[in-house]
Amino acid sequence: MNSRKADEGSAEIIGFVLIIALIVSVMSVWILIYLPNEGNAVEIDHTRLVTGQFADLKYGIDLLWITGQEGVRSSRLISPSPVEGTEISGLLFLSPPLGTGTITVGEGTNFKINGTTVKALKITYNSANYYASDVRIVYDGGVVFRAGNDVESLVLLEPAIGDDRLVIIAVSDVAEQQLLGNIPLSLTYTYKATSYYPNATVTVTPDASNPWTSLISSSKTYANVTVVRYDALIGGPQS
Repeated sequence: MNSRKADEGSAEIIGFVLIIALIVSVMSVWILIYLPNEGNAVEIDHTRLVTGQFADLKYGIDLLWITGQEGVRSSRLISPSPVEGTEISGLLFLSPPLGTGTITVGEGTNFKINGTTVKALKITYNSANYYASDVRIVYDGGVVFRAGNDVESLVLLEPAIGDDRLVIIAVSDVAEQQLLGNIPLSLTYTYKATSYYPNATVTVTPDASNPWTSLISSSKTYANVTVVRYDALIGGPQS
């Protein structure tokens, strides 16, 4: 009798140990394989979302000056983090941690137009991802480009530029602003004024990381240069 009870007890212990080992194995696969793959996919999708938001931002900025709506203010949302709008588990250990991002608004490329300095409006998104490679998406004076660590800048949307005409989106009067968050931020911009420069020579300080250098070959003369000035402000959704 005692021997059989001992055997039954040993079997229960072995069964319990095997169940624990199975749970640990499943959790290990989940943590080491599933979470990184899922987190990487979510962060890559978020990069696509922000790229589209910057394209929409460029369209909105251009629309105001093209239609002559001087003094009009408009807004666009930019999502610095994939947390917003992403379905994640209520059990934190079952969900991948998701990165945040920083939105910066301020002065961009310095242009000299017939010797007069003009500062471009610059809006920058810098990711802080856990899994996917970090990315930087920039709106600078009318051009949208993307860059990463040790990766040459890729121009996504060019400014209004031609053989004899150039349009520069300039900053009117704004101190640099920077916000880090995981909820959508509101970028508000106001069309202030337009200046025209006929037969103007435009010069950009050579900078290998700045796509403007290659777009206008550092220095070039245009029959018509248009400088459109904006104020800009970054804040929460209710700002």
